[in-house]
Amino acid sequence: MQTHPSLIRALTAALLAGAPLAAQNSTLLPPSGLVLSGAYEDWATQPPTFVNAVTGWSDFFNAGYLGASTTIANVEGGTIWFGHEVFQRPDGVTSTLTTYTNPAAGSLNQLDFHATTVGHVLAGTGYLAAQNAYTYAGLGMAPMASVISAGVATGFSTSDLGAFETTTESVITPFKALFSGVGATRADVINSSWGMADPTASAPEILAIDGLARQNPTVAFVASAGNSGTDPVSAPGACYNGIAVGSLGGADFLQPSAFSSHGLVDFYNPATGVTLSGVRSAVDLAAPGELLFLAAYLGNTGSLGAALPGITQTPSPTGLYFTNMDGTSYSAPIVAGGIALLKDAAHTLLSGNPMASDTRVVKSVLMASAQKTAGWNNGQTLINGASVTTQGLDPATGAGALNLSTAATVYYFGTTDVPGTGGGSIAPAGWDAGTVNLRAATNDYQFAVPFTQDFGISIALNWFSVRGFDALTNQGVDLGFSDLDLELWQLKAGVFTTLVGRSASLYNNSECLRFDSLAAGEYGLRVRFDGTVYDLTQSGIQSESYGLAWNTLEVPETSAAASCGLGLVILLVIRRRR
Repeated sequence: MQTHPSLIRALTAALLAGAPLAAQNSTLLPPSGLVLSGAYEDWATQPPTFVNAVTGWSDFFNAGYLGASTTIANVEGGTIWFGHEVFQRPDGVTSTLTTYTNPAAGSLNQLDFHATTVGHVLAGTGYLAAQNAYTYAGLGMAPMASVISAGVATGFSTSDLGAFETTTESVITPFKALFSGVGATRADVINSSWGMADPTASAPEILAIDGLARQNPTVAFVASAGNSGTDPVSAPGACYNGIAVGSLGGADFLQPSAFSSHGLVDFYNPATGVTLSGVRSAVDLAAPGELLFLAAYLGNTGSLGAALPGITQTPSPTGLYFTNMDGTSYSAPIVAGGIALLKDAAHTLLSGNPMASDTRVVKSVLMASAQKTAGWNNGQTLINGASVTTQGLDPATGAGALNLSTAATVYYFGTTDVPGTGGGSIAPAGWDAGTVNLRAATNDYQFAVPFTQDFGISIALNWFSVRGFDALTNQGVDLGFSDLDLELWQLKAGVFTTLVGRSASLYNNSECLRFDSLAAGEYGLRVRFDGTVYDLTQSGIQSESYGLAWNTLEVPETSAAASCGLGLVILLVIRRRR
C-alpha cells in the first residue's frame, strides 16, 4: 500500500536537495493562519490569506464554537507529534490529544511528519503559553476538539517519501476501535489523508470502513481524493459511505487544483461479478489545499526517518514549519474539522434531535450549501423540458467548495428534520432524515410558501451503500445497493405537475441538483426509490434511509455572495459561549 502523501513538489525537491526545511519561529509570523494564496517566499509583497476564514470558519469561531465537545480521529500511516508548539493549549482546557496504539501485529505506531501536518489542519491552536496569546498561523479548523491519532503502517518506504506498507489487520483494527468505541473513544469524525489502489472500492479494508460507517452513522468519515491529477480518486476516498474531498486553489479559492484526483471511478456488482469502468462520481466536496504553512516534525521516525534520515533532527524542533504545502491531504482535514464545528454547535442548537449527527444528513447539508466552483458541471442537460443528470456530481469538486456559513443556515436555522420519515412541508432551507419505501416509491416535500421572485436552489441527497461489518471476524461485506433519485417539481394548487430537474445516477449513492435561476412559483422536492442495483440480503431491501438537504437563494444575488452573507448574518445570533 502506498500513500498519496500530499507533499508539494517544491518541498520534495527542497528535501532532496538538502535545502532549508522550515520557516522561522511562529512568534515572528504574520497573522495569516493556515496559509494559502501566495508562496512563502512572496509574503513580503503578497500577504498570505487566512484559509480558515475562506471556508466560513470565522462565524463559528466568533460564536465560541471551537470543537470542544467533539472528538476527531486521524488515521494515517504514522501518528501525530503532539509535541509541536502548534498543539499547545491553555491551562484548564479539558479536551485531550491522545495516541491510539494499534495492537495489530507488525504495526509500527511511529510519529510521522505527514500525520503531524494533517493534525495541525485539524486542531492546531497556535497558543503561545509564554505570551498567553495565539498566532493565526497555528490555528487549525477545530482548535479545541479532542484528537485521537492512529497509525496503520507496518513499514515505511526507504525510497519513496510518504509511502508505507500495511496489512489488512493493521488498517481495520484502528478503524473498528474509532468507529465503534471498542478499545478507544468513539469519534465524531474520522479523517484519513492516505490512499491505496482500489478502483472498485471493494478491497477488504474499504469494505470494512464502509460497513463500519453504516453501522455507526453518527461517525462521519472523511478522506482525501488523492493527488494523481487526471487519474480517478483512490481508496479510501472512493469508498461509498464517506466524504471524499478534492483540492482548490487560485485567488478566489474556487479553482480545482491540477494535482487533485478527479474523474469517474469503477463500480463492481458482487451479484453478477461484473465491473463497470468509469461510471461513478467519487469526489463529494472540495476545500483549499494549496500553499499551506504547517507544523514540521523532523524526528527520525515515520516516512521522513525512513526515506531521508540525513535531514532529521533529534530532538525535533518545536517551532519549525513546512512551507508551500499542497495536497488533498489538507483539503480533507479542513472538511473534517468543519464537521467537528458543525457538530459542536449542534450539541447545543440541535440537542433534541438525534438524527442531526447522522453522516447522511451532515454530508447532504455540506453538499447543499457548497459554493459553485470554477467550471462546475454535474452533467445537467435539458431533456423534454427538464434538467436531468445521470452524473450527479462534478468529477473534480463534487457538490462544490466547502461553505460553513451557508451550512449553518441550512443545518440550524431552516427546517430541521421534517416530522415523520416520509416528506412534508419545508422552509426555503433545511434538511430531513427520511426513509423511502420500495413499494411506495416516493417521498414528497412541498415548500410551505411559494417563491414570489426568481430564485436559485441547491439540493443534495445521500444514503448508504448496504455494506456490513462482522465484529467477530473483522470483515466487511457487500450486501446491496439501492437506487434513489432526486427530483425538483413545480406545483399547481399543491399538486406535483411539472418536472423541473432530476438527478438519477445509477451507481452513485449521492444525488445533486443545482439551479442558478428559476421562475417564481410553487415548488416541491421528491425522493424516489427506483429499485436496487443488486440485493444480496436475505430478506430483501424494502426501504432505504437517507439524508436530504436544500438551500434556496433569491435572484439577482449571486449564489456565492448570498451563501456567504446569509450564513454570516444568521450564525451571528448564536450566543457566545463563555
